[in-house]
Amino acid sequence: MANIKFNLISKKNPSNLNVRFYHGKDIDCNTQSNILIDPKLWSNKMQSLKPAVDSKIKQRYLDKVNNIKEYIIMTFNDDFFDGKTIDSKWLKDTIKELQKRPGDNGDVSTYFLAYIKKYIEDSKTRINLKTGKQISPATISKYKSTKKKIEEFERINKIRLRLTDINLKFHKEFTTYLKLEGNYANSLIRKNVSQIKSFIREAKIEGFKTNPEIESSKFTFKANEAIDTYLNVEEITQLFELDLNNNPRLDNVRDLFIIGLWTGLRISDLKRIHDFHFSNNRIIIAGTEKTDDTAEIPIHPQVKAILKKRNNELPRIISDQKFNLYVKDLCEEAGFTDKILGSLLNKETKRKEKGYFEKYKLISSHTCRRSFATNHYGKIDDKTIMAITTHRSHAQFLSYVKTTQKEHLEKLETYWAGQNQ
Repeated sequence: MANIKFNLISKKNPSNLNVRFYHGKDIDCNTQSNILIDPKLWSNKMQSLKPAVDSKIKQRYLDKVNNIKEYIIMTFNDDFFDGKTIDSKWLKDTIKELQKRPGDNGDVSTYFLAYIKKYIEDSKTRINLKTGKQISPATISKYKSTKKKIEEFERINKIRLRLTDINLKFHKEFTTYLKLEGNYANSLIRKNVSQIKSFIREAKIEGFKTNPEIESSKFTFKANEAIDTYLNVEEITQLFELDLNNNPRLDNVRDLFIIGLWTGLRISDLKRIHDFHFSNNRIIIAGTEKTDDTAEIPIHPQVKAILKKRNNELPRIISDQKFNLYVKDLCEEAGFTDKILGSLLNKETKRKEKGYFEKYKLISSHTCRRSFATNHYGKIDDKTIMAITTHRSHAQFLSYVKTTQKEHLEKLETYWAGQNQ
């Protein structure tokens, strides 16, 4: 039969209350409980504080003692049947885990944040097995963003999460915190939840104890459908024909933007345009930045006209920040000022907010890829478009196809008109 005893060995004030756990003939463990107490107040014989001690003080100590007892028994029930060695080191580690103190192995096998920090550090020299390339700084930045939100959650709730704490209860509390307290968008919450699931799965592969609830279908978060802006063929042509002879800044970004709109390239690839090979009416990219796939893209007539205008010199490359700023100026100059539904960053709250905004304010580098997919969708087969955009899944490709409600209604009206003829 298992027994747990709390004894004071030293007469020094204060003394650390010792805890002894023994079971049968083979298990007899000792360690410190880290409960400091005046020896005059404790009775080893009674296993309690002496009767004369104030009831409030007595209850505070006994709560801690009983908490340790319950935790030792609960952990023993799990670890004994898992075949773990039950000795004084096990008892010491069990007390540390309960009191959320760092372990001797740097905590990575126990505490979630410690594991994330290790994972981030290892990722600096880790290879992505799917692409064969080193983990990019952008990906590591996403890991750090998730880590920061976990740190915020722990600080607000005054807790220290263990790997085994990442369960459905945590999921509910964490997503509620992000949504109600942090006011984060559903899409960002979903990314954080997905990243947390990836961390835990990797921890499990490394042999660390995790909670199986991570694999529940409920351990996810529904993101609202993104409200993304795109330019149709008529609007792109309007930009192409815009007279910008007296504005070299906008002329440069216009030409760069047009190339992006008719190639569907990510901004990371568009910035490497000077490394592309232009030949036989094709643009050949040896390896795209994100997927490392080779892409071969036909040269659109508007792109050919831009190259001819520039004597085959490509537009000057600018930073992401300047590109996103200048294309807004460009689209305002083109008169894209009708208000449409979209999401825009509120500079005060630092959160995206849904509303009706002038269209030019919603244009960014992402507009290139969305416009390419949308303008070709339904006109040529999806596989052909995906071969150019290097989308690997059809679901991911479809997320880039954006058609406005007005355009859907116009298609329905055209169809009905044809039926009545």
